[in-house]
Amino acid sequence: MTSRTPVFCQVCNEAIDSEHSLEHHLVYEHRPRELASRLASEWEAEELGSEE
Repeated sequence: MTSRTPVFCQVCNEAIDSEHSLEHHLVYEHRPRELASRLASEWEAEELGSEE
């Protein structure tokens, strides 16, 4: 039996249960505003060189 490497959520710094996907976790465990804020801060850090 092959074991899967645990998936890690970068938003909450937690490993995701093997019975759920990252998409399921993001949809049901995080609010849209929280996800948008994280995405925007990562984009700014990459594109503008700013720190979080």
